[in-house]
Amino acid sequence: MTTTAPRDPPVGITLPGLVIAVALIGDALIYVVLPLYHQEFGVSLAMVGVLLSLNRWIRLLANSAVAHLGDRIGPHRLMIAAAAGSIVSTSLYGLADSAALQIVARCLWGISFAALNLSSLAYAVNDRANAGKRVGLVRAMIGVVQIMALVGGAWLVLQVGPRHVFVIFGAVTSLALVVALLLPRLPREPSTAQGFKLPIPHKLEIWGFMLGFAGDGVFLLTLALLMKDSITSVAPVLATAMLLALRWLVEITTGPLGGWIGDRFGVRRISIVNGMLLVAGFGLIALDHEVAGALLIVMTRGMFNALIPVLVIERGHGGVLSSQASYSTWRDFGAAIGPLSAPWLFLNVPQTALYAVLAAALALSAYVCLVRR
Repeated sequence: MTTTAPRDPPVGITLPGLVIAVALIGDALIYVVLPLYHQEFGVSLAMVGVLLSLNRWIRLLANSAVAHLGDRIGPHRLMIAAAAGSIVSTSLYGLADSAALQIVARCLWGISFAALNLSSLAYAVNDRANAGKRVGLVRAMIGVVQIMALVGGAWLVLQVGPRHVFVIFGAVTSLALVVALLLPRLPREPSTAQGFKLPIPHKLEIWGFMLGFAGDGVFLLTLALLMKDSITSVAPVLATAMLLALRWLVEITTGPLGGWIGDRFGVRRISIVNGMLLVAGFGLIALDHEVAGALLIVMTRGMFNALIPVLVIERGHGGVLSSQASYSTWRDFGAAIGPLSAPWLFLNVPQTALYAVLAAALALSAYVCLVRR
């Protein structure tokens, strides 16, 4: 009689989740602070849009290269290097006084986040049976830390100034490196990677592009433009931070729920329903129901952040890291184009037409990429 060697117990997800959550605090706050205080950072308003999308463009190249590096050195070492990069980039936001150095900081952060994202997902899916729930828990941990960073960081801006707050956050980000050093090592998976290459898009990559363009790009930027004049009772930096914190609050509640539902009832089925609700949210904004539509979009985006990584594993065309990297690359592509095109679209295309076209494009993409096998 043959016996099967017992598998090692799954690695806990708390520490990997804490690493990426803390490492993200500088990037979360820069979206609030830089547009309002760009002159104090030595950059023009036009450069702000470039800087805020630059990390996405860097990740387009970095995702595949980082996945290949992760296959060679393992998720543990990859996360340590990424945590160190997040310390440097966050501190540079506050110390740099020129566009050139800010560009360096954003490029470094783009590479660091690619490594953080892929390595944390590798830890999350270490327990395949509960992968959705574990990804959802990571998203929830990120959300809790981001809410504290956004609201606390905005308050600190009013107390110490917009640049000093990033020096403080750089010191706080050191906690991510300490935790990363404590992480256990994961076994290396066989890799089919052949060095750096841009991934060929499959169905899920196409869906990721549309979700990045419409949800991460056009929606978030035009939402801020639509609502920036609606909140006048508090300082603009605090109002903007509270708006973004509300988004994370919704993701905290919907992320773990979406992961659990996906594990229990099938991730593909729940993704289809979630995609229909996302389309409905864009349709509501097209019909001038901005608040209801925005809430629906935010909730469904939170659900997708937990569902999609599991769906990518089920339909993957390679190893865990390479499959996640391929999807992340195309979502980043959409999210990089979205912020650059959104201001022109917002100023030249009526809101009803813009969001109606986005809803139709998302509906077609959901049918082709999620419904059809």
